Formats: sequence, structure tokens, C-alpha cells
Amino acid sequence: MRSARRLVPLVTALAVALPLAACGEDSPPPSTPTASAATTSAPTPSEADGPEQRQLTAKEVTAALPGKDEGPYPASDREFDPNARSTAATDPEPCLALVLDTPEMRTFKQEHMVAGGGQIYLQPQDFAAPQMAVILWSHDEVYPKRFFDEAGAALAECTTHASADSPDDAMGDDWQATSIPTPAMGDQSFGVRIGREQFDMAIDYLWVRSGHNLITVRMRTGYTQSNDKRLAKYAQGVLDELEK
Repeated sequence: MRSARRLVPLVTALAVALPLAACGEDSPPPSTPTASAATTSAPTPSEADGPEQRQLTAKEVTAALPGKDEGPYPASDREFDPNARSTAATDPEPCLALVLDTPEMRTFKQEHMVAGGGQIYLQPQDFAAPQMAVILWSHDEVYPKRFFDEAGAALAECTTHASADSPDDAMGDDWQATSIPTPAMGDQSFGVRIGREQFDMAIDYLWVRSGHNLITVRMRTGYTQSNDKRLAKYAQGVLDELEK
């Protein structure tokens, strides 16, 4: 059998991946809502004119992110690169939408991102340390609603899928994708867990679209842990800072 370390190509490419042990909030395992419930939208259409929806400068991005001493774990020495380009591949290919990483989404980021940043928190351990990242990108155009729609629709096709670091690599073993409880935040929000139940490992992603801005909170976790409240707390914290 392959080691757990070999089984994380997609997650590695997305900057939050090592094999992991159980961590997260002490609460029951998350329920598995239907794919149609994975994406939530604001009650009324947004015109992207609110302070939390505006195009941001690099300084404003940094100010909106939580500080080094505001995470659930100590701040990591690792720097987040907002300009990093993903080469990940999945089978089926539409499963890249689960992490907002399809070719069209990559092109939008390359052409329209004007500022970005992230803060990574890491529990000091020798192996499989729990980790959380809070990331914010801002663009010179409103982040497309259809990208979130595609992400929600992909859950139906991607309950089980394979992945690799690049299209030239052999696809790794199957990953499981399930929706996680996702509150209505910003203009639109989407939550997904991608993991390997047999290895008790997963990455939880909460994505929030707010006008020109894209927020994500990602948490490396055990497969049976529930992290939705923590993810929502940090995403809402970014929105609250932008509204000031």
C-alpha cells in the first residue's frame, strides 16, 4: 500500500497539504448535505459597491487578514505566495472546480488579480501537524458568480475522483469530496471537504465571493472532525475587517 504522504498531490499543489492526523473542533462528524446545498448566495443581488466588495490594494489585503497571533495555532514561518500558479490535474477534469482551479479560473486569476496574501497557522508537531490558512485575493473585476456555480455543480460528479500534481504525472488514488455546512456569507459561499477516509485525513475549504474579492479558509484535519464554525469565524473576520 502507498504511504499516506504519497496520496496528497492535489492538496500539495494547493499549499495546505501534508498527511494528517485527527485535529479540529471536538464535535460530531459533519453531515453530508446534497450537492445543491453546497453553494449559498446572498439574499439579494449585490452591486459590488460595499466596502467589503471593492478592489483592494496589497496594504488593504494585509490589513484584512488575521494577525500572526490571532490563529488557532502559532503562525507558520512559511510565506504564502498569492501569485503561485497551479498545475494540478484531476480525473474527471471538472473536479478542479471544487477548489476553484479550472483552466478558466486560473486564467481569470492571472489576468485580473491585483493583490493577494495569506496567513498560515501550524501546530508544532513532528508529523501530520494540523494547519489552517486564511487567504484573500482581490481583482480588477468582480469575481465571477459562475465559478461558484461550477464548484457546487462539480460535487455531483466528483464524489470520488483522482488527482495529480500536473497533467504529466500519474493520477493518484481516489479522493472523496463531500459538502460541509456552509453559512451564507458575502455574495456567495461554498464549502467542501476533500480527503481520504481510510487514512483519516482531509482538507476543508470554505470559499467566499465578495465583489472583487475571493476569500478562502482551508484547514487540514482528520476526516471525522467538524471545522465549519472555525472556518466561518475566520472568513467572517476578513469580511468584517473589509467593512471597516
